[in-house]
Amino acid sequence: MTTSTAGVVSRDRVSDCYQPLVEEARQAYVSTDTYQQATNPNADPEFLDRFLIEFCALGVHMTEPVDRWIRGAGQRCRELGLSELGEALERHAEHEAGHHLMMINDTRTLVELWNRSGRQPLDADELLARPPSPGSKRYIDLHERTIASDAPWGQLAIEYEIERLSVVAGPPLMQNVAAVCGEDRIDALSFLTDHIALDQAHTVFNRKQLNQLLAERPDAAESLGAAGSAALDVHGAFLADCAVAAR
Repeated sequence: MTTSTAGVVSRDRVSDCYQPLVEEARQAYVSTDTYQQATNPNADPEFLDRFLIEFCALGVHMTEPVDRWIRGAGQRCRELGLSELGEALERHAEHEAGHHLMMINDTRTLVELWNRSGRQPLDADELLARPPSPGSKRYIDLHERTIASDAPWGQLAIEYEIERLSVVAGPPLMQNVAAVCGEDRIDALSFLTDHIALDQAHTVFNRKQLNQLLAERPDAAESLGAAGSAALDVHGAFLADCAVAAR
């Protein structure tokens, strides 16, 4: 960021200029039928187990490209004159590489637990070999479209909202999983467990970058709000896909 904005970056522009644009989408996400079902203490244990398997197996498609997306957004930002933001994103991309491997391992572990329960056996390789679900495709398209647009900094809002979900929406889900399905499911959910912890720091990073961007380019608020809201919408659609596949 330019040094001319150094004296005003401390203002919480995320709260003032960005959050009002995504608040409706945030509330809509936690109000979706799927999230409500997954966090319901009276949830059917078999459904919740199957939902978690689908979340991990289908989620691989949405997790594997994350470091490439963030790096691509950083490169595009540098091309548009946002050198510091671009470099920060490219450095941040290194922290996201390989996270899809956790989802693959979690799928296999959850399927083992499922098969031990005497339910209709599942094949982890078959589940992982499936193409992206409709919601996953929308999620992938949103990233690719944002990076290629005239506002590639929208990737920052996408990451902020999705990583914020780990911190805000993740703990209630995990608490319910432990209560309904058993503590052993928590041990099998390494991706979610790690991201609830890791994404606290990532959310702080993203918020700082958003504040700095809005200090330099106040007119970016609208495109950031649109990208963040779209991310929540398509991730909600992905959760619905998982629920449908779990039935």
